[in-house]
Parts: sequence; structure tokens; C-alpha cells
Amino acid sequence: MSERAYSLELKKDISAKEASKLSSTGELKNQRAFQCCDTDCQISMTCTNWKKKDGKRYFFRPSSQGALHVIGCDELSKDQTKKQDKLESSRAKRSIQNNGSIRIVKSVGKAKSNDKSNLITKKSSNKQNNTNNRLNPNLNNNNNNTKNETSNICSIASLVELFLNCEVPTVIIENETIKLNELFLKSKSNEFPNDCIRIFYGEAKLRTSDFGNGMLEIEFIDSKLPKIYSNISSVSKNKSTSNLKDFLDQDINATVYYRGKLIQKSAKFKSFNDFIFKDIYF
Repeated sequence: MSERAYSLELKKDISAKEASKLSSTGELKNQRAFQCCDTDCQISMTCTNWKKKDGKRYFFRPSSQGALHVIGCDELSKDQTKKQDKLESSRAKRSIQNNGSIRIVKSVGKAKSNDKSNLITKKSSNKQNNTNNRLNPNLNNNNNNTKNETSNICSIASLVELFLNCEVPTVIIENETIKLNELFLKSKSNEFPNDCIRIFYGEAKLRTSDFGNGMLEIEFIDSKLPKIYSNISSVSKNKSTSNLKDFLDQDINATVYYRGKLIQKSAKFKSFNDFIFKDIYF
């Protein structure tokens, strides 16, 4: 839910209460002609209490039930971010109950989603899936001939919740199918796989890096894993990790979860998403 959105009809940001009022006068025609104000998000939004003058609460909601704001969307409060993460994990649990699987997907911003190369890849993937379905008509059906559900998850917080609640579903990430409990690796393990996405977790120190002002350094304690570097501002701005100040340069450890892959040639991490802050949780 959001209190404001960008009106495609008026070409400006507007509050939900004002939008509802203008719908009563006929100045606005379509309750679905809105987008999230965050220019990197811009998911389609729908205004509540359309053409009603006695609404108790006015807000915008995603037009599609399956649509979620991108990770780090400025329009979501900390509580709303938690609710969105909870919604993701709830959908995943329903899929698990229906013998379904979970697909871990990237949280792609508007600029990235408009990239032609991404569209080509997506079309090729859809074409391959359609071919597989034609060749294997029972691929998406269980023994009761009911369609298995596949639930998409972007947020690492949602995955952590499922993991901590001992859910052990099958998850699909990039070209790999793996159990969720196998996706999570303790930072103090002796060996780690290279060049494949995992979620590394354990106690860590969060410091201001010596490499430059504004850089965050995360070091897992008693671990062979390399350090993780990100931007302090972006991590603090992200609602899921806005409590960074409670751990940064403090004599206290944080339990850190990081989603990425170890690159064998460089012995460094590469994040799953385009920005590291989307793959950190503590």
C-alpha cells in the first residue's frame, strides 16, 4: 500500500485521497491509471475508494495481485516492506503445501526491465518453457492432475523466514534446482562451492571500510569467506537493512545473510542482484 502514486492522466504525483476526490468530479477517469512514484519501481497501482466521498482510508495498491515493489523502493515504509516480505513468504508456503516449487528471481528495476537484452532472454526462456510443456504435458502436473504452483521470491528476508521456520522446499535459482536448506551455507564451513548462487550466513562484523568514505565492510568471523563491500548509504536507505547503525563500527556482532556467488578466479563475491544491498540481510 502507498499513500501516493504517479497519475498517468495528470502526469504528476498525487495522493490517494486527492485521486479519489478527482474521480468523483470526473477529472480522473481510470482508477488503474497510476504507477509507483519511485522511478526505479513504477509498478502499476490502483486507487481505493474510487468515486466514494466517505472513504475512511485512502491508498494505492498494486494493480496485479502478484506484483511487488522492487527491493529498496522509496515509497514503502519499513512496516510496509516487512508486510511485503511476509506476503512473499506466505505465497511460497501455499506453493509448498500444494507440492509446488519456489523460483528465486532478481528484483529488477524499471531501467533494467526496459533493457532489450533482458527482454530477449525472457522471450527465449518463455519459448523454451512452452516447448518443454508441449513435449512433456505432465511436467507441471502432480499425480492428481492438478497444476503445481511455482511461487516467485525476490527478497532475501522472505527466504530467511522460510529457512528459519524449517521449510525445506525445492527452489530454482538461475539454472539450478536445489533444496532450500542446501542453499544456505554457514560461514564457518570448511569448503564452499564456486560460481553458483548460495546464501552465506553467520556472525559478522560491520565496519566502515578503509577503502574510502561511505563504504561498508562486512567480515564473517572465523571464516574463509572474502569480505563483502557495499555502500553505507544504500544499505541504510533500504528499509530491510535500515538498522545498520545498530551494528556499524560497534563492538557487537550481527548475524548476516548474503546472497551471491564465489568467483573462483578472483576469490571474490558477486551478488545475485544488480545492487549488493538487495542481497544483504541482518
